[in-house]
Amino acid sequence: MESTSPHRNPNTDIQPPSKGENDLTPPYSPSGRFGRLSYIAWVTIISLVGQSVMLIAGGGAVMGLPGDAGEAALQQIGMGAMALYLIVGLAVLVLTIIFAVRRCHDIDISGWWNLLFLAPLVNLVYGLFLILKPGTEGPNRFAPPRATPGWEKVVGIIGIALIVVAVIGAVAAIAIPTLMNITGTPSQPGMLP
Repeated sequence: MESTSPHRNPNTDIQPPSKGENDLTPPYSPSGRFGRLSYIAWVTIISLVGQSVMLIAGGGAVMGLPGDAGEAALQQIGMGAMALYLIVGLAVLVLTIIFAVRRCHDIDISGWWNLLFLAPLVNLVYGLFLILKPGTEGPNRFAPPRATPGWEKVVGIIGIALIVVAVIGAVAAIAIPTLMNITGTPSQPGMLP
């Protein structure tokens, strides 16, 4: 017989929220997980920003080479630009490694697998593996899954488009001159066959 006392606890089916449903670590932290689109988005962002700053800094460093103008002020700008170039290059390298470690965690493998990036040709296959392999469902030994925000999805899709354009451009840069040599077509304007 049930008690009808107003002081007893009510019976409910409500469960308390489980801790750790989403990985809330910041993107620059090596602990945590990155899904495929998050990984591509952050690598795209860091690559575009890093390459832009390094291009500007590299231009400043070239301006400051001795013998160009011979001015001490211009050489100081060149030295500062070279230092900026090295600092930004190192920051891009470190962040890229962190993003790859987070991607490994999503696949449920150790971040030490990123040493495969040091092996020629193997690094290409391993890079494709990181981009194409889906992450584990639910929590794994590294962290719970991380939700991919909408803006990361958009930037990730833009990153995929940039990768496709780069691959097509590389193939065209190799194939067109080779095709022109095979067919006997001049490869430069003004050349005779």
